[in-house]
Amino acid sequence: PIDPELLEAMAQHRTSRRRFLGMGGLALGGLAMGPTLLAACSSDSNSSGGGSSDGITVLNWPLYIEGDEPSTSATLKGFTDSTGIKVNYQNSIDGNESFNTKYQATLEKGNGIGADLIVLTSWNAAAYIGADLVQPFDSAAFPNKKNVISRLANPSWDPGRANSIPWAVGQTGLAYWPDKVGGKITDVNAIFNPKFKGKVTILDEMRDTVGLTMLGMGANPATGTTAQMLAAVDKIEKARDAGQFKKVTGNSYTEDLAIGDTWIAVAWSGDVAQLQADNPGLEWVIPSQGGMLWVDNAMIPVGAKNPGGANKLLNYVYDPAVAGPLYESIQYIPPVTGATQYMTATAQASPFIVPPATPPLYEFDVISADVAEEVERAFVAATEQ
Repeated sequence: PIDPELLEAMAQHRTSRRRFLGMGGLALGGLAMGPTLLAACSSDSNSSGGGSSDGITVLNWPLYIEGDEPSTSATLKGFTDSTGIKVNYQNSIDGNESFNTKYQATLEKGNGIGADLIVLTSWNAAAYIGADLVQPFDSAAFPNKKNVISRLANPSWDPGRANSIPWAVGQTGLAYWPDKVGGKITDVNAIFNPKFKGKVTILDEMRDTVGLTMLGMGANPATGTTAQMLAAVDKIEKARDAGQFKKVTGNSYTEDLAIGDTWIAVAWSGDVAQLQADNPGLEWVIPSQGGMLWVDNAMIPVGAKNPGGANKLLNYVYDPAVAGPLYESIQYIPPVTGATQYMTATAQASPFIVPPATPPLYEFDVISADVAEEVERAFVAATEQ
């Protein structure tokens, strides 16, 4: 396990990428790459079979259903109307580390946490699967699992998606003001250009900032070595020491970006989609070298009381006709093949919902706990201001 002191430093060092999203209304758009993604729930019985009409409880991140309001979500209402299964939907997950602190010890004892579906980012989902803290899906109750987009259908840490399924997929790229930087930006190394000294903000999420830096150095963050990761951290540290960065922060980067005090920011697509509604001059770009992709995955935890109902909810969400309107509303890449056919023309044209095939998007490699601790520790030290 990762050193608790390091986890505490990481928790203090960052703000969840969803927190900004939770502060404002939804704008137009979403995210998507080709096919599509989705899932979430949990509670007490280790069999994934059947599907009781009893209710289910879902623990998810903010803004992963329409309007972030369960009582008015068309998806949840449609599911209950069609199955009779009520959903206790809680948008209570505000970070992977905080979720682990609250629930991991209970799950390790084989006990339920009062949830039938949970949603965690890939690196953490991989750890839960490896530790047998979740249970496999029931293929009979979840036949629509076949609709997961091909790119995300067979991760090394969960072959065939036996235990996890994408619920939300987002991008990390650059947001910038063309009038401040003197035109268009296409190179990720712009964040290190001395011409913009003191006007650049980078994220304090290691996998995002280190991943983009690796791309700028010619390394692939999906297959990178520890040495390549640490070389990227070293480059970030030297730039920090030279005063290149205005801030190294979490979602609060949006505040300075919105008023033009930050000229270039390593940014999350969901934030920029909303900022552009009030700031049409703000540009979003996936650099020519590529951008980062992150995935939050739904899983059924051990001890779930209604795994059958959880499978049924995921099956409902993975119907393209259901997924299309949902992902258009929440502005994330749909992980469900065919979902974009059920979106408006405006959504289909959005780079946040349907990013172009190039430049490519890379998901940071799921690395061992020891490597993760080494790189995280170095990154935290390199980005303290």
